Amino acid sequence: MRLKENIRTFDFTPSSIEIEVKKLTFIKELPNLLGSPHKVSFYQLMWVTEGSAELKIDFRKIRVGVNELLLISPGQVCEFDITSVYSGKMILFTDSFFTVTEVDADFLYSSQILSLSNLNQVVSVCPLLADNLIALLEEELKTSADKFQATIAQSLLRVILFEAERTLSSAYPPSSNKYNLAQSFHNAVEKHFRENKRLEYYTSLLAVSERVLSKEVKLLTGETPKVYLDKRVVLEAKRLLAYSKLSAKEIGFLLGFEEPGNFNNFFRKHTGLTPANFRASIK
Repeated sequence: MRLKENIRTFDFTPSSIEIEVKKLTFIKELPNLLGSPHKVSFYQLMWVTEGSAELKIDFRKIRVGVNELLLISPGQVCEFDITSVYSGKMILFTDSFFTVTEVDADFLYSSQILSLSNLNQVVSVCPLLADNLIALLEEELKTSADKFQATIAQSLLRVILFEAERTLSSAYPPSSNKYNLAQSFHNAVEKHFRENKRLEYYTSLLAVSERVLSKEVKLLTGETPKVYLDKRVVLEAKRLLAYSKLSAKEIGFLLGFEEPGNFNNFFRKHTGLTPANFRASIK
C-alpha cells in the first residue's frame, strides 16, 4: 500500500531550465497556502532587501532581515510570514538544474549552507553583489531560450550560492576528509532513514567503523550518529503528525515501523509525548 503524505504544496512555473525568480510579494498573494504549513520539492532561495520576515521551518522560527539570504531545502515544511512588511526576491530552482557538473553536485552535498546538520542558516551577503546578480538572472530568464541560457543562469546562481558559502565557511574549519565523512553520513540518512534505522547499515554503506564514524560526526555536529539518526526520524514524524491527515498508524508504517506500538514507543521515548498527544498539542 502506498500512502500519501497530504502535506500541502505549491508549484512554480519555471522555464525549460527549471529556475524562476519571483518577487516576495507573491507570498502575500497566496496567504491561505503559503501562510500555512506546506512543502515543495525544489530549493527556495530567499533574499530580503527591505524589512524583515519571520518564517517557521520544521518547527523553528527563523528571522530573515535586510541583505540576508535564507535557503530552504526540498521537503522542508515551511510557513511563510504573511503579516510583516518586507520585500525582496525568491529564486526557485531544482537540484537537476544546479547539478550539471561534479563541482555543483559536490557543493549540494558538502556545503555549509546546505549542511543537513545545520539547515536554514541566515547569511548576510553584499547587497550590491546579490541585487545585481539576481537582476541579471531575471533578465536572462526573460530572453528566448537558447543553448547559452542554462549555462548563464547556472553561473549567476552559482556565484550567489558560493558567496553565501564563503561567508559561512569563515566560521567553520575548511573541508576535510573528516568533514566529508560526516556529511556523507548525513546524506545517507536523508536518503534511507525511513527503511533503515540501524547504525550498522550506515557504517556498512560508508565502509567505516562505528568508532571512526562516531568520532567524526560528533566533531561536526556534537551528536553521535545514532542520536542524529533518531532525531531525523522524529522530525519526519512530527512533520506528518502536524501537517498531514494520516493516522499515527499510517505515519508509523510510512516511516518503516511495522507495528503501531513500536512507533508509539519510539516517538514517546524521544519526545515525552505519544503521537496523539503531540498532534493535539499543536492544534
